[in-house]
Amino acid sequence: MRISTSMQYQSHLNYLQTANTKLDNASTQYNTGLKFQTAGEDPGGMAATIKYQSDIVAYERYGDNAKVVSDALDQEETALGQIWDVMSSIQTRLIQAINGTLDDGSRQALAEDIKQSRDQLYSLMNTKNAEGEYIFSGAQSDTPTYTVTSDGRYICNADGSTKNVNVSPTITVQTTDSGLNIFENVMYAYDFSVIGTLEPGGVPSHYTGEFTVSDYDQFNAFFKDNFDYGTGGEEASDPSPSWANAFHIEFTGGANFALNDANGRELASGEIKDGKVEVNGMTFTLPDGYEPKNGELIMFHLEQPDQGNILNKLTDIVNKLSLPQDEWDDADQSMSSLTHDLAEMQQNIELAKKQVDSYRGMVGARGANIDAIIQSDESLTDIKREAKANVSEMDAFEAVSNLLVAQNALQVAQQSYNLVHSTTLFDYMR
Repeated sequence: MRISTSMQYQSHLNYLQTANTKLDNASTQYNTGLKFQTAGEDPGGMAATIKYQSDIVAYERYGDNAKVVSDALDQEETALGQIWDVMSSIQTRLIQAINGTLDDGSRQALAEDIKQSRDQLYSLMNTKNAEGEYIFSGAQSDTPTYTVTSDGRYICNADGSTKNVNVSPTITVQTTDSGLNIFENVMYAYDFSVIGTLEPGGVPSHYTGEFTVSDYDQFNAFFKDNFDYGTGGEEASDPSPSWANAFHIEFTGGANFALNDANGRELASGEIKDGKVEVNGMTFTLPDGYEPKNGELIMFHLEQPDQGNILNKLTDIVNKLSLPQDEWDDADQSMSSLTHDLAEMQQNIELAKKQVDSYRGMVGARGANIDAIIQSDESLTDIKREAKANVSEMDAFEAVSNLLVAQNALQVAQQSYNLVHSTTLFDYMR
């Protein structure tokens, strides 16, 4: 095979180009820290890198979502805690109000204090987040959770739905709770009302003594055991007739009495003590000097259970406390009925507090769980980054070594090129 001068030049040129290409690649790896730039250089490595990068982006988004959820839960927990505190303050005012020695001015001062607390509750129930959304309104987050009608009644606008956010590939966390469930669908305290008295001869009259629930634990047990909801139970659309929930205290001679249902069945019995009939958590205070006749009855009725928001109940009690005593007759109000209403209101507040506290506990539990999820997302992101680096990134020492080798190879190629192609006939003739 003949080797021409042009072939020698071309061969050395190819060698120089190859060495220069290797130097370029080594320089690129050194500068970027990456093993390859295109799929053609390493198809398998590029596929793995793309997959790991996709996972990293996903877990970063999950982490961002988890932090948003954490902030939302912190705000909700704070709002619920403040609501609970305000309700506790109202309870204190209600205890102060159950005092027969208070004059009109004192009652009205307490009414104004309770009114201000009610307005604070209203504001807290309409809490907004940083985006201006009402956090207790459910899906209708651009609508206030509560609004006030022209006649001063509070209307709940929450739709009962909640919002959820993905914080990992398999975990979805609830970020909001509906005010419909927290504040609106809360059972009011069980209650009873006195119908009147019935003398042995069948003569009805108005009961002028006081009556109230003195022990709600006992009364609630009595109510649950004896209230007739009708044929459909607690969810009955066709409630029982009114007589089914009528009861009476029958005085049986001396200081003795018996509690009977509408059918005359005896449910409890006892003795009058200090002018009071106390039975199943109810207290009937007889008028001063009153001596019941044998066979005389005090008739009362268990009220139909109801539910709603505490704001309207507070409005009602504020109106009753604000009413001057000289106007009580016109409003069918008395110290006895006011005492009864205040005791009932205390129980309503207690039930509302329990509901708020229950949801605050659930929010706190979700908040504690989200902290662990945030840490998990960050750890998984770091693992994916490390796996991606193992596939696509150069070791710094290896990159430096490859660059030096490529530089030396190119330098040797250039030197050999000069030596080989500088030998000519003219060189020997000099």
